[in-house]
Amino acid sequence: MDYQVYLKKIKKDNVAAATAAACELLQEKGIENVKMTDVARRAGLGVASMYRYFETKEKLIITCAVKMWERVIESIMPSFCTKEYSELCGFEKIKRILCVYKTLFDEHKDFVMFVARFDSYCLNNGIETDKLADYEKLFALLYEYFSEAFDLGIADGSIRNDVDRRVFYLTCNHALMAVVQKLVSGEILAQDDFADSTEIDVMTDIFMSYIKAV
Repeated sequence: MDYQVYLKKIKKDNVAAATAAACELLQEKGIENVKMTDVARRAGLGVASMYRYFETKEKLIITCAVKMWERVIESIMPSFCTKEYSELCGFEKIKRILCVYKTLFDEHKDFVMFVARFDSYCLNNGIETDKLADYEKLFALLYEYFSEAFDLGIADGSIRNDVDRRVFYLTCNHALMAVVQKLVSGEILAQDDFADSTEIDVMTDIFMSYIKAV
């Protein structure tokens, strides 16, 4: 094997090991409690190597955020590529897309908590938006499916034609993610009852009622 090719492979393997170790630790301990030395130890690498690959903890955290979203997207997207999905009307496709948040609650609780912490980390540390470009692209993937379904719904008469799709999408995203994060965080008051995803279902039905054509 060519020596330069060998070095690139070593780097690729080490970066993958460091990213995997960091993802585990960030979900286990929270962002603020994880140090580069912790990640290096978990990955079996030297601290100097960690900084050579990622330069800063900030860069490592953003890399992990992208990797975690990629994993979730990879587990969700196949459901939008089936024959059964392709035959749905626009309204039903939108409902199926909003059900992603129920999937997050049911199957990706650790990731949901990480997203909440990551959002706070970005705000508290003034992370520039251009550094989050790869992270944002993953959100755009879901919006592409949403936009296509919305257009279909208007065309087939199942969705109102006077709704601002982007505002509606952002409203759904922000509200449903907030509910999922609240449910995953755990009960605080006596009135709280987070045993299942009923609140997600209720909010989804409210949103769907809003866009349904009369």
